[in-house]
Amino acid sequence: MRFPFRFRSPRTARPRRGRRPTYGSWLAGTLSGTGVTQLADRGDGALVLVLAGELDSGTMASFRRALGDARAARATRTIIDVSRVVYADSCLIRLLVQAHHRLPRFMVAGPLPPQVHRLLELSGAAAILRITPGIEAARRA
Repeated sequence: MRFPFRFRSPRTARPRRGRRPTYGSWLAGTLSGTGVTQLADRGDGALVLVLAGELDSGTMASFRRALGDARAARATRTIIDVSRVVYADSCLIRLLVQAHHRLPRFMVAGPLPPQVHRLLELSGAAAILRITPGIEAARRA
C-alpha cells in the first residue's frame, strides 16, 4: 500500500545545521526591556548601571560583563539601579555581594521593588549592601 506522504523514522531524520541557541539566550532575547543599561557619565566619576526586567541565570551575562567593565574602568563609585527589576533570583544577590567586595564605593539605588527587597532581606544581603533611595542620593553619598 502506498501512502500519499512519506514517513520518516528518527534514524533517517536530517541533522540540524548550525548552532542552536540555549534556552537562556532565547529567553533573554524575547523578554522586552530586560538587560543592563549604562547611564552617561556626568563627570563625577560615578558609573551608573540600570537593571531592568526579569533577571535570572539566563539573563545575567550582560550584568556580569558590565561589572567586569566597571572594575576595569576603575570608576571611583559604582551605582546599580534596581528600581526597574521585575523578577530576580539568587544570581543577582551573588553578583551584588561580589561587586560590593570588589568595587570601591559600591551602592545599590532604589526604590527597591517589593520582590527584590524581600530577596535581599531573606538572604541577609540587605545588611551587607549599601542601599540608597535613588540614583541622585547615591551620587551625593
